[in-house]
Amino acid sequence: MVKKYDIVVLGAGAAGLTAAFTAAGFSKKVVLIDKNLPGGECTWSGCIPSKSLINIAKEVHHAKKYTPDLQIDTSVVLNDIQAVIQKVYAGESPEVLQNAGIDFMNSYAKFVGPHTLEVDGEKIEAKKIILSTGSSPMVPPIEGLDQVSYLTNETIFTQNSFPKTMTILGGGPIGVELSQALNRIGVKVTLVEKAERILSNDEKELVVMIQQRLIDEGVTIHTGATAVRAEQKGHTIDLIVEKDNTEMTVTSEGLLVALGRQANVKGYGLETAGVEYTSKSIQVDDHMETTAKGIYAIGDVVGPYQLSHMANAQGITAAQNAILPINKKMDYEQVTWVTYTDPELGRSGMSEEQARKKYGDSIRVYEQDYADIDRANTKKDSIGKVKIVLDKKGYILGASILGDRAGEIISQIQTIKSLKINMGKLSGVIHPYPTYSEVLVKIGKKVYVDNLLNQPVVKVFNQARAGELPKEKIAIYGAAAVASVGIANIAIQNNLKPKLGIENGCLKEVPSTPNAVSSQTKDTDKRVPAWPYNGSKQQAKKNLIGMLKGYEGVEINQNDENYVHAVFTTKGFRFKDDIEFYFNDAAQRIEFRSASRVGYSDWGVNRQRYDEMRSRYFNISAHRINS
Repeated sequence: MVKKYDIVVLGAGAAGLTAAFTAAGFSKKVVLIDKNLPGGECTWSGCIPSKSLINIAKEVHHAKKYTPDLQIDTSVVLNDIQAVIQKVYAGESPEVLQNAGIDFMNSYAKFVGPHTLEVDGEKIEAKKIILSTGSSPMVPPIEGLDQVSYLTNETIFTQNSFPKTMTILGGGPIGVELSQALNRIGVKVTLVEKAERILSNDEKELVVMIQQRLIDEGVTIHTGATAVRAEQKGHTIDLIVEKDNTEMTVTSEGLLVALGRQANVKGYGLETAGVEYTSKSIQVDDHMETTAKGIYAIGDVVGPYQLSHMANAQGITAAQNAILPINKKMDYEQVTWVTYTDPELGRSGMSEEQARKKYGDSIRVYEQDYADIDRANTKKDSIGKVKIVLDKKGYILGASILGDRAGEIISQIQTIKSLKINMGKLSGVIHPYPTYSEVLVKIGKKVYVDNLLNQPVVKVFNQARAGELPKEKIAIYGAAAVASVGIANIAIQNNLKPKLGIENGCLKEVPSTPNAVSSQTKDTDKRVPAWPYNGSKQQAKKNLIGMLKGYEGVEINQNDENYVHAVFTTKGFRFKDDIEFYFNDAAQRIEFRSASRVGYSDWGVNRQRYDEMRSRYFNISAHRINS
């Protein structure tokens, strides 16, 4: 007897689970088959246990700063990791699958026909089949390696305890993450990498920073080092390594092989189904369909990115294409990943090198150090840097972030990139203060200004102002160019300080500039609310001055008992905007006025700046009240 289903999913890892749940969501009859329990590498030996270890190691690392002699029982650590695994598995167990309308068969499966699988002597048939057989640790043919008790990510978390010393072979994400984590819980770690640097797929300058952090914490790193043979010496393992044409021996109690993954393609009878494959992957088209019609493949067995979130995306794409009449292409332009070191290293899209190769020197590169944001400075020894690569119009091509919460911040970048939002628009988005994501606002403001400077009219304006454009040739650029030169003349001749200060117990009436705003103007279109003291006048003054000192481009010119005057100089055209604050003791509030000396202030930022300053003032006030 043959059991018939709408869809068979072979492999219950991240990709297979996603595909099965997606198909069941379309009310299809689905069976999920795997020789192991549901969850795959991610749940049992990858994402979940490694991130659990990383979290524990981070807590231990911070505790050791204040208790240097702290001793860690790694058997307890491994027990806690197993508990986390079981908690995650509880959400993807056979019972959960059954409740979702998905049959689960815990067994081996093999093709015995184009759309027929044999499972435990029983035949399973479906019009559509999705292959998600996953990958296994890649073990190279190093002399003697098969004779030593080496570990992989599939076996390291099943140990009763971690060894006291460990050699890690491989400087990719797995090797680097585990190097730092194990070192932090008391394991003496030596990392060996064949390439000239670790994390070769990430931005070099950021990798250098994280590599130095690992070294400072006590990890020994050998790059440009090739493992040539391994020998078991009782309870220790010798790894003989060649570096600079010289052999050296690294001895440890444990040896972890972390050299990447290889596709699981053998033993499934793929040839019988007409599915073409190599030792590296199953061949698929843009819609995730294999060379056999109606059979799809997803996840690690396909690549090109062996990442759980990419596997999930492929799973959704394949399931929908197997069910719906309209085929959707898999989009690899939106690839992103995070290496969960401390600090984290996040990546979205292209590196600078990749972008230059494709787009040449038209790209725009922006960098911002974590040292420039207050939240990062509240943490001792904090390091970090953001690097964003844009096209000539200001749209994101790629980004790399090293720093605390990089995984969360890169997600914001990924959203902006995927939705095709110009980076300059981020300059007007109010972010909570103090947060790490504020670093993106700082870059957004730079992009906003550069977007203006890249406008043809503005380029003519700058050329005219700099004397690079002969006046007799200005007319060829049209009325818009002439208008920009007119603004240039205004900027040169009229960038003068307006009448400022207090008159009759309040700020002077706002001048008639288009973008001026004031809390005391009679013009309702230009009126903005004053700010409450939120406590004593002394504290309000302190909060205000603190806000101004932390605001880029602002210089305090006058600070009297009841009056503060600051000047904001724009980056683009160096126009000056005057910002005034009057402490109205009778009303217990701070009156506000901001006016542009030229009138347009780089096309109007007074009200936007008022909103930003008001938000920062309230955040600082609330922080000091609650602290």
